[in-house]
Amino acid sequence: MFWPTPQDYREAIQNPHICFQDPELQSGLPELDKLGLPRPISGSFASVYRIKCGHSEWAIRCFTNNVKDQKDRYDAISSHLSSVNLPYMVPFEYLSEGIKINGNWFPVVKMQWVEGESLLYYIQRNLHNVEILKGLANQWLKIINELHMANIAHGDLQHGNILIHRDEIILIDYDGMYVPGLNGMLSNELGHRNYQHPGRVVEHFGPYIDNFSFWVILIAILAVSVDASLWNSLGAGEAEESLLFRQKDFVSPGESRAFELLELVNDETLRSLVNCFRDVMALEVPNVPKPPDPESQVNVVHHPAASVSSVSADLATKLNTYLTAFYDKFTIKKRLAVAQSQPETLDPVDSSWVLDYLTAEARPFWPLPTYGLVLERTVSFSVITLTALATTVMYGKAPITGLASCTALGLVIEIAFLSWRYVKLPTVMEKRTTSEKIKELHGAASDLTSELNKINYIKQELQQMEENKINDLLQRQREISERVKNETEEVEKELWSQISEIAGERQTIDQEEHTELAGLLASFRKTWLEDQLKKHTISKEKIPDIDDEIKRRLRSNGIRTPADFLDINIFQSYGRKKIEKVYMILKNGGSVHIELSPSQAKALVEWKKMIERKYRPNIPQSMPPGEITALKSKFNDRKSILNNVEQTYKTRAQDLISTIKQTYSPEHDLLKREEDAARIILNNELNQFDKEIFEINKHLLGEKWELNHLSKKMDSFKDINFLKFLRKVFLFI
Repeated sequence: MFWPTPQDYREAIQNPHICFQDPELQSGLPELDKLGLPRPISGSFASVYRIKCGHSEWAIRCFTNNVKDQKDRYDAISSHLSSVNLPYMVPFEYLSEGIKINGNWFPVVKMQWVEGESLLYYIQRNLHNVEILKGLANQWLKIINELHMANIAHGDLQHGNILIHRDEIILIDYDGMYVPGLNGMLSNELGHRNYQHPGRVVEHFGPYIDNFSFWVILIAILAVSVDASLWNSLGAGEAEESLLFRQKDFVSPGESRAFELLELVNDETLRSLVNCFRDVMALEVPNVPKPPDPESQVNVVHHPAASVSSVSADLATKLNTYLTAFYDKFTIKKRLAVAQSQPETLDPVDSSWVLDYLTAEARPFWPLPTYGLVLERTVSFSVITLTALATTVMYGKAPITGLASCTALGLVIEIAFLSWRYVKLPTVMEKRTTSEKIKELHGAASDLTSELNKINYIKQELQQMEENKINDLLQRQREISERVKNETEEVEKELWSQISEIAGERQTIDQEEHTELAGLLASFRKTWLEDQLKKHTISKEKIPDIDDEIKRRLRSNGIRTPADFLDINIFQSYGRKKIEKVYMILKNGGSVHIELSPSQAKALVEWKKMIERKYRPNIPQSMPPGEITALKSKFNDRKSILNNVEQTYKTRAQDLISTIKQTYSPEHDLLKREEDAARIILNNELNQFDKEIFEINKHLLGEKWELNHLSKKMDSFKDINFLKFLRKVFLFI
């Protein structure tokens, strides 16, 4: 039985109520294209149609080739998926009699329609959103481990089979899926070449077949989250049907540009992980381990085929170590970690780590109670009393001098003592310490601001210098491309001139051939007609007005058949009477006079024309093949010479163009590599500057926060001064 083509499916689905057996699908409406026909989404093994049935939408997968055990496979897959209930798997139903084509039933898969964008478009759209890429990497790690725990392998993990809907991963296309119920069978597909181990064959069919793809996708996500420029540098996207790696990178990693650029990324952990992936690539397909779960203590070797003997303990340790480091780096555990890992996107004023600098509000100064200054008052009043006594004693001896001396001495002692006691007060000491700290913080903030300005200036200068270098490299590449273009155009111009000249000669030969062929054909047709005329002898034919005597005369002059003469000429002469003579024009160009009347001559000509009319419909329209071949052979020799000359010109032009490209290619490729390396270096240096700027801003904001806090604290000391202290000592207020 024939198997339907994509066109057969498309024509049938125009009438869902006829082609489907499923009642729901019979009432559905297919999505149409601009021509009003069902719109297919074509893949390697199936065409998918979107059918809307009321509030439900279904994807109908129509197979373009016959897989004998397809039903058994889908039954086993459906049964196992139902038992594990993974949220990123889409429920489906295998319909053995799904669609009718030309009176025969063929299977389809009925699956819920899922809206989403492919992994390629999702990553490309979020290239500069590091947090989303982190979330995607974490989600991918989770799926890896859940599929492993469920003993499932998808079989063709690639961008087209991974959809993202509302930032959640969904896996589709289960044709090549492995579940325990299929153990011992062969794989019915080998997956996308840019995501699979180059050594994978159909005998590789088990829970391990996704492990290589896991690595390819995980490293790509982690790499672009560290350096988004890798996406464009490696030409990732739909055009190449790949993320960062292609099949040639797996076949020849030593010559891989992807590995070359990844090793230049300014992230030691990523470089270590990439080097570890190189070790993984050297393993046989069944021995490739899946990426380990950094949060579990499970060994990196997760399936029977990958024993400790095949995957060394060192490799297992490296895998766990590097991925754990990456996991710690990219998993968001607290807002401070996010801020430190992504300085370029943070606004220091609004950063969550400001909370680290929050302290309790400065306590207000509470004046000491009056009974707290007993010593000060006791000493002060004692000094006053002693001064008064001394003044009284001295007043009798030297009134003016004694009064002044004792008063001055007492005042000095009093002020000195109270000043000493004032500065020893805890509150005054705290005020002085706070004031000194404020001055220190002002100086530190000024230094940090100067350092920040200096780093920003250096960053701008470096960025400008590196961008100038990159622009210079781009300009040199453009100049090389322009030289290649100009020199190539010169070669092509000369080639065009030579080919035009040859085309003129070829046209002349064609015209000569056509003319000669037309002449030979005319001669051949004439000869053929003469041969037919020779079959009719005049003596045996009944010709009006031509009796036996006339036939004898004709025969005696060599005219036996219509082929022996071409036409007649009648000459008239006038004398006493009109005389008419008939001349028969022979085929050799001569003529002969025959005793015929004009009417007899005309009857003879009409007889010949009648015979010619009989044969003309059958005259050959072409020459015999042998004669045509002989004629063409003569001209083909001349054409062959021209073709050889033309090919010589073309070969020489191609060689010249190849030489031109080979001459400039090394320099252009070197400049391109220098440009890529310069971009990566610039990106790394800018990231380093951004980290330094972030740290300085963080410290600066901390200093400003503390300065603000101390300023508020100083406001609480505004009533602390020596005069108020004296009032408290002497006036008890």
